[in-house]
Amino acid sequence: MRDVEVEARVRKLEQRAGRWRWLLVAAPVLMMSIVLAGRGSARPEAGIAAEIRTHRLIVLDHQGRKRVEIGEDAPDLDIKRNARVAGLIIFDGNEQERGGMVTADDGSATVALDAPRGVGYRVSDRAGMKVGADGSAFIGVLSNVGGFAARLVAQGAEGQLELSRVASAEVAASTRVIQVEAESR
Repeated sequence: MRDVEVEARVRKLEQRAGRWRWLLVAAPVLMMSIVLAGRGSARPEAGIAAEIRTHRLIVLDHQGRKRVEIGEDAPDLDIKRNARVAGLIIFDGNEQERGGMVTADDGSATVALDAPRGVGYRVSDRAGMKVGADGSAFIGVLSNVGGFAARLVAQGAEGQLELSRVASAEVAASTRVIQVEAESR
């Protein structure tokens, strides 16, 4: 073999060896990068905290308006309630309270839906369910002119259904009561 041929072959072998050295360094780095990336963002549970603790969580709509609030009533709240509550409160597009599911300081639990502010009777409550601290249960539907249109009450061993026709807040309602007492079983 001639010197020129030998030199060309040696150069070719050196180039191949250089490529292998680069591959031997790059391959482990690439593999470690893939493994580390797979341990973080590729897992479905990535970014999920086991627990979040806060005093108040407010969910905003796409226009930045409050639509859901989870927390306790603020001490300076301008809504009158029978007792201070904590739970989930829902709001309309005008950020007016429209209902919620709460527990109260008096030991009761309530689910309520409200009419929009300014619609019908001055009290916005329209439909609700409540379980008292003593275990008594109540379901009520209020009319737009004030007063209950229907109430279902379970207290102790007795139950009662009331259906009312309310002409106005100033006039007494016409009510029909169906009651089952413990002694009449």
